[in-house]
Amino acid sequence: MPRKNKHVDHINMERWLISYADFITLLFILFIILYSFSQIDIQKYKQMAASLAGEFGGSNPIMEHRGQGPNQGKSPAEIEDETLAKLADEIMAYGQQRGITPNLALRADERGLHISITGTVLFNDASATLTPQAKEFIGIVFERLKTLPNSILIEGHTDNRPINTKEFPSNWELSAARSINLVRYLIEEYKFDPRRLSSAAYGEYRPVAPNDTPENQAKNRRVEIIILRTNQSATAPASQQNH
Repeated sequence: MPRKNKHVDHINMERWLISYADFITLLFILFIILYSFSQIDIQKYKQMAASLAGEFGGSNPIMEHRGQGPNQGKSPAEIEDETLAKLADEIMAYGQQRGITPNLALRADERGLHISITGTVLFNDASATLTPQAKEFIGIVFERLKTLPNSILIEGHTDNRPINTKEFPSNWELSAARSINLVRYLIEEYKFDPRRLSSAAYGEYRPVAPNDTPENQAKNRRVEIIILRTNQSATAPASQQNH
């Protein structure tokens, strides 16, 4: 019997056009995307990315720097704690260098870093005029503080020895004049931002030691410089506003 011829499938010679059309379409889409990227407002993108990161409670890997900086992974509160601790170390080192550590007391609490300067380091007895030693100390401390964003509260305190002069009828006026004079000096001499400064006066009514010896009276006769945390008000807490 004669052998049947096998059926030969028809070969589509135009099949390549389909792949070519797909390639052209994808290339066109790619150019559209690239063009749209070139029109993005980078600042708006950063704001949007930061907002989204905050909403989802996580970090934005696109906005993070590839390098591992010293503050990588730390919260703002932790960074501020380290900054204030470093400042305290610098102040104490200066105090040791100048021999005034007996007149320096530093402590940190929820409000910020408290720098207490006692005795006659800043002011002589019954005076609200800054001493030359005070101006040197202020220059060291506040040149550093100008680089920080924190607000600063300056408190004036006295011992319990009564004063009644034409300039200072009571310890209230004396403590107020000391704190205000320091604020004014910072503004006039160091061009400190007045919006970051505030003052308070407590007279003899906030002692840190009994007024029973000259040494303890010297501890109470002090000015406190409080570098407030960025989440704190520049005014004294309501529980402390007893004056």
